Amino acid sequence: MNWKLLGAGGTLVVAAGVHAMWLAPRWTQRLPPGWTASSRYVGTLGYADPRTGRLPDRDPLNEYERTQRVVSDSGRPRSVVLEDRLVIRDIATGRTTWQYVTRNVVDPRTGAHVAEAYRGEIAVFPHQVERMTYRLRANYVKGVPLGFERPDTLDGLPTYLFAYRGRGEYTESYAGSDEFAGIRTPPGQEIRCADDQFYYRAWIEPITGEQVKVEEGCPSGDYFFAITTGTRGGPVDRWSGVTAGDALIDRIAEVRRKRATYMWVSWYLPGSILIAGVALLGLGLRRRRGGG
Repeated sequence: MNWKLLGAGGTLVVAAGVHAMWLAPRWTQRLPPGWTASSRYVGTLGYADPRTGRLPDRDPLNEYERTQRVVSDSGRPRSVVLEDRLVIRDIATGRTTWQYVTRNVVDPRTGAHVAEAYRGEIAVFPHQVERMTYRLRANYVKGVPLGFERPDTLDGLPTYLFAYRGRGEYTESYAGSDEFAGIRTPPGQEIRCADDQFYYRAWIEPITGEQVKVEEGCPSGDYFFAITTGTRGGPVDRWSGVTAGDALIDRIAEVRRKRATYMWVSWYLPGSILIAGVALLGLGLRRRRGGG
């Protein structure tokens, strides 16, 4: 009986080590097979009047729909293709007012870009988020430095708030798509937020790296700018979006589930196996000393 207890305990201890060192990292990749994240939230988007060239006095309400998903695993374990789709629709008419879709090759273990040109930039936050500055390149956001501001709690879920305010240039995102006719940018010009008032604030669950809430926008309006001189031309639009209401509640619930799964796979399960193994080893050794 002693040897059986010792053998079972040793097996469990080894199993816990194997799980923690090899299985858990594979099962808890930042972007596992079939990974997806989506949210809908309300914002505004108002285009300049083509006749007067003026931005509207009041921007129409729009619905923002953001979906990120792994669309190809052919390069795994070193890389996957991540699709990032953002669609904005007029709430009153249901018409698509803006759409932009990007596909990038990223490291599934960390969520970082693989391309040399984007080295050091992330498409999604990694597991075990640190209180530092991350350079985010995701959809229309092109490598902006998101700095850690403070810990925050959303409906009991701990998060880290990262923020950026400054220059925002996103000319390519206005090129058009299958649902969006696009905005023609004159040669030698770009589209960016006036007075460097572009802002992006992201609330990140620090264990999983999942984004819970976002605030984004350009309150001063997007304009055409001459690339060489920086001279401002005509206005394009003015926009803003924020995760709130039912969309925020749903997203908090989803991230809470992902956090629980990650903790069970990476910590609780191997920890329980290890504790059981040590207990059996201790019982076996004690019986052996006692002559049982």
